[in-house]
Amino acid sequence: MGLMLRMAIAIALLFGLLFAFFMGITYFLFYMGYLPGAWLLVISVAVALGIVLLQWGIGPVIIKWIYKIEWITPDMPSVDPRYARVYEYIRKATSDAGVRMPQVGIVPDDNPNAFTFGWTRNSGHIALTRGVFKYCDDEEAEAVAAHEVGHIVHNDFVVMTVVSAVVLLFFVVYLACRSIIWSRSGSRDSGKAEALALVVMVVSFIVYLLSNFIALIVSRYREYWADEYSGQSTHNPNKLSSALVKIAYGLATEGQGMSAKDRSKIEGRHGTTLGIFNVTTARALAVQAATADGSVSKEAVKETMAWDLWNPWAFFYELGMTHPLPAKRIVALDKQAEGMGQAAYVKFDLVKPESYWDDFLGDLGAKYSWLLAIPIAVALGYWWTLQGLGDLAIARAFCAFLLLAGLFGFLYLRFYRYPWSFKDAKVQELLRNPKASPVRGMPVRLHGRIIGRGVPGLFFSEDLKVDDGTGLLLIDYRAMLPIIDLLQGIFATQRFVGQEVVVEGWYRRQVVPLLEMVHLEAPSFSRRVYRQWLEMGGALVLAAIGGLLFWLLMLV
Repeated sequence: MGLMLRMAIAIALLFGLLFAFFMGITYFLFYMGYLPGAWLLVISVAVALGIVLLQWGIGPVIIKWIYKIEWITPDMPSVDPRYARVYEYIRKATSDAGVRMPQVGIVPDDNPNAFTFGWTRNSGHIALTRGVFKYCDDEEAEAVAAHEVGHIVHNDFVVMTVVSAVVLLFFVVYLACRSIIWSRSGSRDSGKAEALALVVMVVSFIVYLLSNFIALIVSRYREYWADEYSGQSTHNPNKLSSALVKIAYGLATEGQGMSAKDRSKIEGRHGTTLGIFNVTTARALAVQAATADGSVSKEAVKETMAWDLWNPWAFFYELGMTHPLPAKRIVALDKQAEGMGQAAYVKFDLVKPESYWDDFLGDLGAKYSWLLAIPIAVALGYWWTLQGLGDLAIARAFCAFLLLAGLFGFLYLRFYRYPWSFKDAKVQELLRNPKASPVRGMPVRLHGRIIGRGVPGLFFSEDLKVDDGTGLLLIDYRAMLPIIDLLQGIFATQRFVGQEVVVEGWYRRQVVPLLEMVHLEAPSFSRRVYRQWLEMGGALVLAAIGGLLFWLLMLV
């Protein structure tokens, strides 16, 4: 559900660095002549398998270390009754499946999410954030837990470890054969050996691409399978659908599913102390998209799902994803519900009004507009060559390319990716726009409360999650350098949590909708991000360098 994907990426990057280190040593020995070509292939494969096994073996330990998780048991004197209910469900579900009871923990963060990890089906761990219980009702929380139990019952830890190992092996063989070819090129005995290595290299690379694509498909199917398990185990697939709407889309407000008494406590706790954010008023603004019980209307859900099902960006995003698009998961759960004799949760029946390919192609054209500098520079270079300028024509053409690429890049950044003039908006309104883009920035201003980190429980996560009373949205904090993001996450992000804020930025619709932050204002402090200015400045510097060099060449 997003968190699991982010966690997997973080762990993969960590072990990727370790893999690169050992592979670097191996290739160094090979190029220095201490390691024959055949041994390069053998050792590379051994290193790859060793890293995969190491990741599987100590990955869960690292997750426990870098994530703040409070492990619970039903006999704890202070355990929340709602936590105890989910714990009891997990105990019964795993017992029925013949699986050892996993460790169950709560991440103390109000960003609703959940994930599971472990070694085998009999050594699993399930973590749910505190936000699951604030934004979901009891049955939805059980459905979320059931999805994670499904991963354990299906032994997905082992299956996906084996799948990833196969993909990595093909890539390692490709790299080893490429290095062998480079090292033997030009030698007397390079003929047959080099030809054989070339064939193996090409085949390995093609199979690697196919296997990586298949591995992603396998991962997405196993997510569907875990969803199906949740529906069967809870006897109500619709509850996982409604939980997905809240967790994956952010169509939720705090207190849904709670009693009126508990909801009034929440609203009293987050009043209008500084006039920045008022939960009750914010919810009133979304009344047209809510049902009588305060939950999100089905029309709002359908309009939010439309981006996944209609927008071409969603299709291309999913090709590289380990999880299916949320709308497709909801559609599958609806079919399961109907097969069980229940009414579908939402029954997506909106009629697609247009193709949306024109906007998609427009996005691509704007993003890669700097490529127009290439044919223009080539044409100018050809014309200058005809004028008899010789090598000077090539130099001028290159300078013209720098100048034009910088100008096109600046225009794209300033007027397409980072347009100015921020206007007040509501999360739910943003989510219901099927034409929203990950490239075309929408300058908006949100008033809300920070409920947690972007990756709940991860102590160095610099991103934030905001609740504006109509929905939840990820706040993407991206400074000029990654090291600044890391320091921000470790030392400063936590102080934002619970604060009433006004945040400005550019709304972008990706699989996880987000607001790319430029300015955040809280009662006692503020933050600004200057990365956008750095990018635009870099484009102008490139144009200036090209223009200056071109001017100097004109003097020659």
